Amino acid sequence: MIRHKISIYGYIKDKEILLIIPLIVAALYINLGLIPLKGDEAIRAVVALEMMLSGNYITPTLTGEIYLNKPPLYNWILTGFFRLFSSNSEFMVRFPTTIFLILYCLTIFHWVRKELGKQIGILASLAFLTCGRILFWDSFLGLIDIAFSWIIFLNFMLIWQYNRKAKYLSLFVISYVLTAAAFLLKGLPSLVFQGITLLVIFVQNRNFRGLFSWKHLAGITAFLVLTGTYYLIYYFQNPEFLDNALFRLLTESTDKSAIGNGIQKTLLHLVTFPFELIQHFLPWILLVIFLFHKKILLRVLRGNFIRFCFLVLLANIAVYWLSPTTYPRYLLMLMPLAFVIFIYTGKFHAFYKTLHYRVVLYGFIFFIIGLSLLSFVLPLFYSSRIPVSNLPLKVGIVLMLNGGLFYFIVRPSTHTGLLYAVVLVLLIARISFNLFLQPYRQSTDLLTSCRKDAIELANGTKGIPLYYMTDTITIHNVYYLTRERGQILTFNNVPVAGSFFIVDDTLKAGTDFRRQFSMHVPYQYKTFYAGKFEKQ
Repeated sequence: MIRHKISIYGYIKDKEILLIIPLIVAALYINLGLIPLKGDEAIRAVVALEMMLSGNYITPTLTGEIYLNKPPLYNWILTGFFRLFSSNSEFMVRFPTTIFLILYCLTIFHWVRKELGKQIGILASLAFLTCGRILFWDSFLGLIDIAFSWIIFLNFMLIWQYNRKAKYLSLFVISYVLTAAAFLLKGLPSLVFQGITLLVIFVQNRNFRGLFSWKHLAGITAFLVLTGTYYLIYYFQNPEFLDNALFRLLTESTDKSAIGNGIQKTLLHLVTFPFELIQHFLPWILLVIFLFHKKILLRVLRGNFIRFCFLVLLANIAVYWLSPTTYPRYLLMLMPLAFVIFIYTGKFHAFYKTLHYRVVLYGFIFFIIGLSLLSFVLPLFYSSRIPVSNLPLKVGIVLMLNGGLFYFIVRPSTHTGLLYAVVLVLLIARISFNLFLQPYRQSTDLLTSCRKDAIELANGTKGIPLYYMTDTITIHNVYYLTRERGQILTFNNVPVAGSFFIVDDTLKAGTDFRRQFSMHVPYQYKTFYAGKFEKQ
């Protein structure tokens, strides 16, 4: 008789990795473009579209007005994808996010494998991919943060490598080149990560003087050349707006810090921040329990790489712990460091069969059972509310995947361990989410009605000038109007013969305004109208 004992850690073979890859592809790409764009992803898309339509790739604009909140690099990336694939659909706005996420996971695997072995590298990269915030939120949004976080994490690893080899010129120059790329994505946070990480590693090495060397100056010079070249060209195009652009980059960061929020909100955030981390980065954040064992923690921290990850994590996360306006996506470059530490420390708990290990073991068993049942019940729940095409086939797929998961766990002589089963059940849950919950959201969300109205308005006014006269207009609607019409939508408060105007109140527009289209606006729960003025 073959005895089988379930354990958290195990080994995964190359052929088993090949079975996981199709699940990852299905999890990331099924119905990726189904839900309408919203919030910041609509801003990214509109700015990129306006660059293409105007032919001006130096000065970002939003509804024809200079856009100062973010540097232009991510807009350049988006326009590159738009042109390469001849598409500017919702799918294409989000597609770069998935590419950067895959590159990010491969980067985690590469560096962790070199330092801690192949299995820890695989687990750390899969844990990041399948943590709640990534798998069920950021991986299907067209935002900057995953690309930015990948560059920052890569910078951490290169600083570690060149410091260990005492190649300080390479350390400073290459790290500042990456910092420049990150700066052109998101501004000042890149400099904060760079400064804190360099300080941590040089203080740890008792080489504080190294920060004042000519090699560091060479790195700073590389940063200034790369970023300065862009802003010099920007200045030649917009000499009166350069100071505004630089000042806006500063306020984008300080407005989110304690400086811009006051002491009361900051103190509240100090208390709630750890609970927000737990909420957004389940289930892998629960492995933090492994750190609450003094002897094992001290033993783990003897390793140079783990100690580096630990210090960089603590030093950088402190900035966000003190910043009340912190969103979980701002922490995506730090969570792989945490997961590496947790997973590696857990190996020692597994060896000694500690109480911590048993708590995680049984907790994850219940998690796998509960989530697998949920991913099967979810289709039945939502299919009773909206019609689902090929329902039996889709339910059968989810059921088959869950059956394969349980065989994977309980088969005799398995070596793969429970953590890989957690990865699989999370991927299956995301696939079920894609197949059933995403269509439900698409059919019930107000954004879908807004998209429909905006596309009808765009198609009904093609070839005719269109302006908006409202004080504000939702960027979600602007994206669809700009995409469908192939023209930049701008503000104009002076009636023009033969032109269409979007207004938020026909009474304010006057008695000579004749509306022809209506358009729902998300978040404001109101209706805008488009029409012409009879008198000019």
